[in-house]
Amino acid sequence: MKILVLTIQTNDYKFVNNFLIPESLHRQGHEVALGDVDTLSYLQGVIQCKQATFEGGAVGEPHVIMDEMRSCEDFDLVWVLDYSHPDREKEFFQLLWLLERRVPFVNDPSGLFFMNNKIGIAALDLQGNLPESFVSCDEETLRQVCESNGDISWVIKPPNAGCGADVFKLTAGDANFSALLQSATGNAYQKYEMFTREAFGQAEKYAVLQEFLPELKGTEKRVMIADGKVVGGFKKTGKGAEFRGNASTGGDVGALELNADELALSEKIGERLKDFGIRFVGIDMAYPYLVELNLVNPGGINYHRKATGEDIADLLTRTAVDGALAAAAR
Repeated sequence: MKILVLTIQTNDYKFVNNFLIPESLHRQGHEVALGDVDTLSYLQGVIQCKQATFEGGAVGEPHVIMDEMRSCEDFDLVWVLDYSHPDREKEFFQLLWLLERRVPFVNDPSGLFFMNNKIGIAALDLQGNLPESFVSCDEETLRQVCESNGDISWVIKPPNAGCGADVFKLTAGDANFSALLQSATGNAYQKYEMFTREAFGQAEKYAVLQEFLPELKGTEKRVMIADGKVVGGFKKTGKGAEFRGNASTGGDVGALELNADELALSEKIGERLKDFGIRFVGIDMAYPYLVELNLVNPGGINYHRKATGEDIADLLTRTAVDGALAAAAR
């Protein structure tokens, strides 16, 4: 089977999905090409990008150079593992949406665009399994939410960032409460005072305000799901006083253990995501809560192996590929 993996050009292969997934596909006998997400184009009626044939390798070895412009439509399946630059994100997804009409995807681009953020999660309609959340670009609106629930701590974060970037805990009355709230929503007041709104334009930014769950520390888990089925994952624990459990911010990883309720919720979420064309996902959960969805390039194969020594790459890729092809055949 011919599979195109859309990724980014790097100098060498690292112990992350960008290498582990194509390496697993190649090991299973598929013809694998790597495509540079930053070169996606529509030329003479065909979606194309710069590509290179992937013939295996090892972590630390030089990454193949994706330098030959080829069609993205001559494949049985496409797997998106990276976005293009944020300045080109809309056009990138519009081109992928065209390609989605011509070639099956592991994760449909339309599903990625609308669900791979901290807003789209609400579309899963999981009452009782989502922390109370508010989304606004108005500082005063979010301030009123916090101050009217003064005994509750909150987490504020950007809707479309990841890896724990710009995630802050705040409580009404804290010394940094106003500063964090203003920063998260764009520091609009300060910018208008300094430059005037007429000169600066709109400064407001959307922020997600989410109820802080103290039980997250020590109980948060990354669960890897392929075609609705749990295939692995790891336990996430922040170090010291750090409330973020992200492995990318120095959090510890441990072996994943799921009880029957956690397994049932994980697979319920996985099945619902299939309705949006999503067949490869890492969910962050602290039962009974789903905290976040990670749809494009969720760390999990690597951290599962670090925590347990077990390699789940082949199980994950085989299950996701089979699910995508079955969906395309319906």
